[in-house]
Amino acid sequence: MKRKFKYILFLSVWCILFQNACNSDFLDLPPYTSIPADEALLTEVDALSAVNGSYAGLRSFHLYGRTIPLMGDLWADNVLISSRNAGRYTEIFNNNFVENNQWFTGLWQNAYRVINRVNNIIAATPSGDEENINQYKGEAYAIRALLYFELVRFFARPYTDDPNGLGVPLVLTFDIDARPTRASVADIYNQILSDLEQAYNLMNQTTNSGRFSKYAARALAAKVNLHRGTQESYQLAFDYAHEVIDNSGVNLVTIANYGAYWQAVGSQTLGNETLLEIVSDQIDNGGFDELPYFFNQQGYGDGLAQRALYDSYSETDVRKNLVLVGTRSNAENPAYIVNKYPDLVNYGTKKILRISDVYLIAAEAAYRMQQEARAVTYLMSLISQRDPAAEVTETGAELFERIITERRKELAFEGDRYHTLNRLQRDITGRTPSQAVTIPYSDFRRVAPIPLTELDRNSNLVQNEGWSN
Repeated sequence: MKRKFKYILFLSVWCILFQNACNSDFLDLPPYTSIPADEALLTEVDALSAVNGSYAGLRSFHLYGRTIPLMGDLWADNVLISSRNAGRYTEIFNNNFVENNQWFTGLWQNAYRVINRVNNIIAATPSGDEENINQYKGEAYAIRALLYFELVRFFARPYTDDPNGLGVPLVLTFDIDARPTRASVADIYNQILSDLEQAYNLMNQTTNSGRFSKYAARALAAKVNLHRGTQESYQLAFDYAHEVIDNSGVNLVTIANYGAYWQAVGSQTLGNETLLEIVSDQIDNGGFDELPYFFNQQGYGDGLAQRALYDSYSETDVRKNLVLVGTRSNAENPAYIVNKYPDLVNYGTKKILRISDVYLIAAEAAYRMQQEARAVTYLMSLISQRDPAAEVTETGAELFERIITERRKELAFEGDRYHTLNRLQRDITGRTPSQAVTIPYSDFRRVAPIPLTELDRNSNLVQNEGWSN
């Protein structure tokens, strides 16, 4: 009886505590990473720990662990969901998601969670070695820029559509009582580029491709300017890309090493293809929620390549080897199996910035500035390390289409395709066997909804056009 009484007493106390923990005051408490910077980040060791925590946040499956790279291809025309699947992301593939979609909510919340962490690093004044502290602050600025670039591309119409349109809330300091409005797309892009300039000026150390470096920040600035799509920004995109190619010391992976590159485990020393990647290992990984598990047939295997993408590679193109023709039991036959992420032990690395992308940026920016010869030079530099039989003979509009096609082939399964089609304001076609074979650019679902949880919490937020709120 005494034991029973103690159990009932314990259960009653636990229920009272749980009820108190779930009231609104508790939900409004700042997370531990939101302790004021002058209290939490006192030394360079504290700052380094906070930076490491920020990279760990990027590893979340809601961000680069799976959702961001997957949705960038699934929402476009590179990836399909198998007819035999576990139900993940099927609403994205069928383009019939709703305002409280879990994937967009998770992306939004986790992105702002990491932004809050790096805001604290930026605001801190820790003691210690100035060069180290500048490096950590520079990385924090770059991470913030990266996440705002993702947020504004997912949750707003592209800059090329309307720079003055609604972007996302611009949060640069922590305030638990803040209810920010949505800044304009132009304001978000301006902040991104300002942060990247700060990052570029502050960072001087290079360790490995698992952390931001000076030239990774420059490469991201080139990509951001390409997405802005103005003559001034095309010049900047070209200049920055040219600088990275000439000075970063990072070289294109060769045909001979291409397969090994995609099978490599862990972060690499800077110099071989990768400028920035998110690294998983046997200890720090998302397990079954990782991107490789979604593609690998020894995992879920739900994500398959579209046949049209596979057919776009010539037989001599080394990139074709990253899509295997096989079968999926009780489902697709043939099945075009993605083999870009084969590691189910460490779950590999997710590439965020590669020098190949920088060559494509340089080629497109040169074309936009009516410098076709330079465009061909940069494009051919890349293609020669992918397909020994290929040539670039196109000119004019056909050359531009070749650049976009090579972008699709080179960056497939890395999350680039959807954003490319958006900035070009193109319809998405050939999405089979989706319920939405074509998604017109005019479709309001070409922009993700602001999560309902955020609208409920912040009355100053405005929902994107076409959604109910």
